[in-house]
Amino acid sequence: MDKIQILSPEISNKIAAGEVVENAASVVKELVENAIDAGASSIVTEIKKGGMSYIRVTDNGCGMSGDDARRAFLRHATSKIRGESDLERIQTLGFRGEALASIAAVSKVELLTKAAGQEGIMLELEAGGKVSEQPAGCPEGTTIVVKDLFYNTPARMKFLKSDKTETGYVTDIIERLILSRPDISVLYIVDGKERLFSSGDGQLRSCVYAVYGRDYAKGSLDVSRNENGVKVSGLVGRAEISRGNRNFQSFFLNGRYIKNKSLTYALESAYNNMLMTGKFPFFAVHLEIPPEMVDINVHPKKQEVKFSDERMVGNEIYWAVKNSLLQCAEEIKKTFVPKTSFEYKPTPALSEPVRQLELKSDNVSWLNQGKDADDINNKTDDIPESKAAYKIVGQLFDTYIVIQCGEKIILIDQHAAHERMIFERIKKLYKQKKTIGQVLLSPAAVVLSPKEYACLFDNIKIFHDFGFEIEEFGNNSILVRQAPFTMDNEELKSVITEFIEMMDSSGDFLSKHEEKMLEMIACKAAVKGGSMMHGAEIEALIEDILKSNPVSTCPHGRPIAITITRYELEKMFKRIV
Repeated sequence: MDKIQILSPEISNKIAAGEVVENAASVVKELVENAIDAGASSIVTEIKKGGMSYIRVTDNGCGMSGDDARRAFLRHATSKIRGESDLERIQTLGFRGEALASIAAVSKVELLTKAAGQEGIMLELEAGGKVSEQPAGCPEGTTIVVKDLFYNTPARMKFLKSDKTETGYVTDIIERLILSRPDISVLYIVDGKERLFSSGDGQLRSCVYAVYGRDYAKGSLDVSRNENGVKVSGLVGRAEISRGNRNFQSFFLNGRYIKNKSLTYALESAYNNMLMTGKFPFFAVHLEIPPEMVDINVHPKKQEVKFSDERMVGNEIYWAVKNSLLQCAEEIKKTFVPKTSFEYKPTPALSEPVRQLELKSDNVSWLNQGKDADDINNKTDDIPESKAAYKIVGQLFDTYIVIQCGEKIILIDQHAAHERMIFERIKKLYKQKKTIGQVLLSPAAVVLSPKEYACLFDNIKIFHDFGFEIEEFGNNSILVRQAPFTMDNEELKSVITEFIEMMDSSGDFLSKHEEKMLEMIACKAAVKGGSMMHGAEIEALIEDILKSNPVSTCPHGRPIAITITRYELEKMFKRIV
């Protein structure tokens, strides 16, 4: 029996579809790219149930004639390539000629289109490749409806995520579309509700506002450079709107969204010594480069590209961003007026200048940073077993608490100490599955990006477990009624967005991140360095420390306290030689 068989068109089409159609997001990507290539100035995208039951993309582009519409669903049919030489200077987003054929192989498709000066036509593609058509009255442009994605390939369905997660993937495509073409008006509808709208006014900052919100639109700097045949333009974020991941970073090459690690490294290098470790800048940067200097035909998704001189392109990006950041720093420097006088702030009055507290010898390891065993034992000799006298001297730089304990001076980092105390408390409650949250005096409204919004409600139980009570507030906003600790709106938003950044689509992140999330809550809730503390607050914090289990660092590993002995101090002043 012969082993080599020729596959039927139905099977070969489904195999080909697997290379192009991974999920609803990949369908939307192909359809909106076709709309852009058709010269549309307005694109409307609507999805239902994550795009699995319904996708509609409508544009006001050039439309198609009846003959072109019939040919559009044939494999390798394209209007964008005529000969081999065209591959060297591709300027359209789609060009492979496989998208519509692949989509039609795994879904039910309707096409409504009209070219200028011609009659409109409606095509319906049915199972088995059958096509029915009829005349239709419609405006110039094209509408494509995709229903029941993967209805004839059920094995693919089990690899898909929840509706909200799949919606998040589609939303990401639409966000990149808006940022890639500020001149195109984009409307995005999810389950009957408007999710995103961009007016198409040609301003990238308006697009950033539509996608990421006011904070990113206001907190971004303009970038502009045109050297060596590489034009760089766009927006980059100031340090204060940096993120814990690279999700809010976008490069666009000649209007196409691309990913390139070398270019990302070049841009981030411009921020050296400006960002905290683990933080990444926001940016939406456009590159205009002659097509012959770029090869985009290296990956089926057309997101990874090759440059004839990648080092030179990276260098242009680096200096475009660096110059913008330096100019911003110079402007801030000019507006800064330093204080010329020293202001002395006395320590707030304490209720008792000397306190007597129960202090067991095994509860003093937080005082032992940097000491060897002999020094530690001689410390313990100075403090009686049952009680220890300490005196609060004051607060230094609104950051360090100074206390005198016997023959020692102890400097306590108020933030590190308070953070450790809160962390131990909420960790115990969380492990015991007890309520962590506190009802806020007034609910806090927090605006998220569409993707963050979807991720939050996809994992809402996890937020409940960590003490949050959250409800929908409309237009990608949430209302927080309860939080692990009382925080201001900015801290609250920071905690929520950082939680979201830790979550993956499966939700199986707790084994890796639950302690990190508790650390974050403690860090945000703890008193900050540079904050004046009153006497009663200082006393309460010290009492918490002395009564806690032996700990010497904050959850991130920074020391809580350091000690200076009277002997060491007198040696510094040459009282002892």
